[in-house]
Amino acid sequence: MQIAIAVLLVSALTIAPCAALELHVAPGGDDAGPGTARRPFATLTRARDAVREAKADGLPEGGITVWLHGGRYELAERLELGPEDSGSENAPILWRAQPGKPVVLSGGRRIPTRAFGPVTDASVLGRLPEEARGHVVQADLRALGVEEFGSPAGGGLEVFFGEDRLTLARWPNQGFTRIEALLDIKPTDVRGRKGDAVGKWVFEGDRPLRWIGEKDLWVHGYWFHDWADQRHRVQRIDRDDRTIEVEEPYHHYGYRKGQWYYAYNALAELDEPGEWYLDREDGVLYLWPPRKLARTPVTVSVLDELVSAPDTAWLTFEGLTFEAARGTAVTIGGSHNSVIGCTFRDIGAFAAKASGTGHRIMHCDAYALGEGGFAISGGDRPTLTPGSNVVENCHIHDLGEWKRMYVPGVRVAGVGNRVAHNLIHDAPHQAIGFSGNDHVIELNEMHSVCYESNDAGAIYAGRDWTTRGTVIRNNYMHHVNGREGRGVVGVYLDDMWCGTEISGNVFYRVIRAAFVGGGRDNLILNNVFAECPRAIHIDARALGWAAGSVPTTMTTRLKAMPFESALWAARYPRLPGILEDEPAAPKGNIAARNIVVGPYPWNDVAGNAAPYQDVEEPLVIAERGAFDPDRPSLTLPDGVSPPEGFEPIPMDQIGLYEDEARQEWPVRHEVRPSVAYYWQTVQEASLKPEEPPQPRPELVAQRRAAEPTIDGRLAQGEWPAGQALVVREGIEGEPTEPPTTAWVQHDGTNLLVSLDNRVDPSQPLRPGDAWGSDDAVEIALRAPAGPILVLRGFPSGHFESTGEAGAPPSAVERAAQGVEYAAAIVDAGRWTCEWRIPLASLGIAADPNVALDFNLSVRKTTGELWQMLHGTGAHTWDVHRAAVLRLAR
Repeated sequence: MQIAIAVLLVSALTIAPCAALELHVAPGGDDAGPGTARRPFATLTRARDAVREAKADGLPEGGITVWLHGGRYELAERLELGPEDSGSENAPILWRAQPGKPVVLSGGRRIPTRAFGPVTDASVLGRLPEEARGHVVQADLRALGVEEFGSPAGGGLEVFFGEDRLTLARWPNQGFTRIEALLDIKPTDVRGRKGDAVGKWVFEGDRPLRWIGEKDLWVHGYWFHDWADQRHRVQRIDRDDRTIEVEEPYHHYGYRKGQWYYAYNALAELDEPGEWYLDREDGVLYLWPPRKLARTPVTVSVLDELVSAPDTAWLTFEGLTFEAARGTAVTIGGSHNSVIGCTFRDIGAFAAKASGTGHRIMHCDAYALGEGGFAISGGDRPTLTPGSNVVENCHIHDLGEWKRMYVPGVRVAGVGNRVAHNLIHDAPHQAIGFSGNDHVIELNEMHSVCYESNDAGAIYAGRDWTTRGTVIRNNYMHHVNGREGRGVVGVYLDDMWCGTEISGNVFYRVIRAAFVGGGRDNLILNNVFAECPRAIHIDARALGWAAGSVPTTMTTRLKAMPFESALWAARYPRLPGILEDEPAAPKGNIAARNIVVGPYPWNDVAGNAAPYQDVEEPLVIAERGAFDPDRPSLTLPDGVSPPEGFEPIPMDQIGLYEDEARQEWPVRHEVRPSVAYYWQTVQEASLKPEEPPQPRPELVAQRRAAEPTIDGRLAQGEWPAGQALVVREGIEGEPTEPPTTAWVQHDGTNLLVSLDNRVDPSQPLRPGDAWGSDDAVEIALRAPAGPILVLRGFPSGHFESTGEAGAPPSAVERAAQGVEYAAAIVDAGRWTCEWRIPLASLGIAADPNVALDFNLSVRKTTGELWQMLHGTGAHTWDVHRAAVLRLAR
């Protein structure tokens, strides 16, 4: 049985009636002319003025069309439109591309090939890498009339080679380096994550030494959390202390050892084709062209904005290409304006923003964006009046190229707006971010997003009890893995977000699919979760670590709205009495009629949240192959019926659709490779349902009489060589080097574990206390019918019990009781550790008839290794896919 239905698509493209007046603009025109097809104007501003002149005697019946002839318009100033430039419902004003040659509105300046010459300044050549000296060319931008360069912090000049955004010289050229150590000048501790509030740290390796003497060096990093980035100007690099110090203001959350960053705006790092550097003091651009200059134009962005229409009505921009703006290309306000079939590329901020009511952004393509795609806001929250703005049938990709976090493909705010039929991919953070009430987010496809962040969501909202009524339905989210695959979400209702419906969506290979972070009255209905390690997550954070926000942020935002009014009470009947109804408790969430595909534990409901939930057991299909991602479609096994009341999902109607206004059709896109952790080397053959599951290795923990000394040092003969295990499997079971040797034994009362970890001696060990960022070991086990218990130990001697695998807090706390742990760094290539763990703390007994799900894992930061006793293909603690452990008599 296949789950699919068809829906009717209706194009919202307005076919305007024949205009009473037509004006023409062409790159070779003349503003002194009449603006006819034979004698067009030269500039958009002259055409605007002609529209105003025509309206002086009243808006012509049928409206006005301004035809832009094909070619490139290098704008000297933005096109500013106000109320006097508006049309009406029956007489709109259209700015349209004439069919044929593309119309490009550019905020950039082209640099003539003749303006480039060889670098001859000895001091510059001395700073350039040797391999670059014969390839880098220079151009004097001030001599070309470009005087204002902006800041390397963002919003400044960028360089484009043809349509390609070039890279401001940086190191490393791809990826990041890491904070080697902190100086503990002003220590911080955020829920056990230790850091420093001062922006000064020890750097790795010797590369930063070449940056000493740079005029204006910057660093960009994720300094504490994996979802919060910031750019800093470097104040000082100390050769002796091997430290980097940045200028204030420091990062809001501080800095943490092992977090990642890169350096940029460094002449000394202009070391490969496609990089550039601008000496902002002298106005000289240095460039290593990726191809021959004579064949491809070089453009620098100059204008901040291309079109500004903040208080207008019934305007349409159709079929135009906008490029090379430093800020947001198009900003519109007022009501009933439209952006139809346009292309946005090489933009420094958002493609377009629309505020007000009745705006439409449809059939557009937006890519190579410094920030996000489209932002719509409108409607009135106190009166719950809808804004009725729409983003539909748009292809948005390769965004967040400058500002990386919280700049989604579509941002929607206010009341009653719609985001539908879009394709959004290749974003370092969110695909869709929403706030406000009563939005509809439907029939969108999203993939390869959140690739540079963790603790993030493809669709995200957070921190408000009053922002209710949004429906997220019939979307397809796939291949959402996060940086290093360490934890991102499909639909993320963060920090007590409430009253949202998640229904009819398909999630494929999304690490955590539907996530309710302590909120209330959310519905998770009729979804398909295929190969999602955690399908449904609900927690009770406001009863724990987030309790402080209940009487502050949450209550303040609640009282800012008339939540007890008759209107609000009728729309959201569970909201008015919230302050008298255990406001911190995650009440009223319902999960029902869902389907889970794959051998993963779907239930990720926290123990202290479970009593408040109404969670129905989903239909579970263990065979991964039931879902075909290539079509995509779900086929139920013979004899299996969907849950009662399950409604078919219109998979064939999700995403973009063909329309005469679209400039690109058919649309091609590829899934971004997942670099690590969950599906690094998944083979298609392993997904075939007819293949029998691989046998799980069975281990026996021998009973010993002599007690080991738990000092972390593995004394000679203390752990019998004949009982050693080898921990070397990667995520998918592939062998990795160097291996770890381990011992698992017991004494009838305690589980005894030791590990001998070999690492690459040429690279420094990370002895901090953060799982994932630092070197560490993990013990994960589960008794029959019990939760997965996870203990982690670090070279520093610190250990922790964590509820990451879903164990209730009481079990997490009990698992740490009485544990003895010690570690020792033997030398640069080896560290060892030992455990004594009371069996009672784990809730197990020394019974050889009891089979325990069990895994050992080692995080080795050198080589970015994740090693396991048995590769799970997913989380290290997915013990149901790891080994079976029995305790010998």
